[in-house]
Amino acid sequence: MVELFTYPPILKGFIVLILTGFAFPITGVYLLRMNLLPLRFMLMHGAILGGALSLAMQVNPFVGTMAINLLLVLLMTRMSRSLKTDPGQLSAFFMVVSISLAFIFIYRFQVPAKDTLSLMWGSLYTLNNFEFAGILVFSLLLIVFQGVYRHQLRAVFFDSDIAKTSGVNEPAFYYAIILITAVTVAAAMKLIGALLLDALLLLPALIASYHAKSYRGMILWSSFWGGLFATVGFLLSLALELPASSTIAAFASVVFLILILSRKK
Repeated sequence: MVELFTYPPILKGFIVLILTGFAFPITGVYLLRMNLLPLRFMLMHGAILGGALSLAMQVNPFVGTMAINLLLVLLMTRMSRSLKTDPGQLSAFFMVVSISLAFIFIYRFQVPAKDTLSLMWGSLYTLNNFEFAGILVFSLLLIVFQGVYRHQLRAVFFDSDIAKTSGVNEPAFYYAIILITAVTVAAAMKLIGALLLDALLLLPALIASYHAKSYRGMILWSSFWGGLFATVGFLLSLALELPASSTIAAFASVVFLILILSRKK
């Protein structure tokens, strides 16, 4: 199996997957603490719209997906704050708008539906140098962001009003978390697909929430579980000759089930 790492696509996939495995669960913790779980469904549909639009315009689907997701979260956040509306309700609205526009573009510009829907499955071994470097840089910046602003983030997650009175720029951190979520979802979809991205995004954070006793512990434990799922799942996929994304999701699900059952016992 070692000789497989001499192939550049496999080596690049392994490097980026391990780093994102440790970094992306941090975003999962943000989603849990701010109760923004519906947001990822909107971003999944936004990614399909971005893919359809990119294929129609013959540009890189990864760039198009990222741009559409960033636009959606900015619109949703702006409307939620100005209209004082629940973000979950606006997420459902933009989810419907995104998927309807996606199919309009597919029909109008005769975009092959299978090419657009391929975003649902991911393409870990087809990363070009730009995508590879971009995801690596974002993962490192996410880790740095968490380390530098950990105290402010803890205050925002505890209570937004208390954070404001303590001098924390709560709106800025809220926008930052929303934007981080958009980029994380787009990158995770590129790596393991929309249907399986929760294996790296949410399952590690959920597991950590069961035994972590503090915000710091939840961040560290979620990163540990995410890195473990990515590493073991990837190696198992090579050994068993299975798709990496499916193997990672299956392994994460088995670990989650075992921990839940043992916790109840």
